[in-house]
Amino acid sequence: MLLHHPLDFLYYSCYNLGMGLRTGRPRTGIKPNTSIRIDLDILHQARIAAVIQKKTLGQWLEEAIQEKIKREQKVRKEG
Repeated sequence: MLLHHPLDFLYYSCYNLGMGLRTGRPRTGIKPNTSIRIDLDILHQARIAAVIQKKTLGQWLEEAIQEKIKREQKVRKEG
């Protein structure tokens, strides 16, 4: 087997192991968009809070979710 490219070895070893080639879009580092259903009044309040803190709505929501998860884990440990 003559290898022309450094990744040829990986290709042939994966192929021979029956794993096949990895297909699909390569990772870009960009987070995928997600759709959620949320009350519009709550969304509006979140937008306002994000703007006041000079954050994007996504950043603000991520932080709010992480804080809630930590609070609930703490309550479970105590209870």
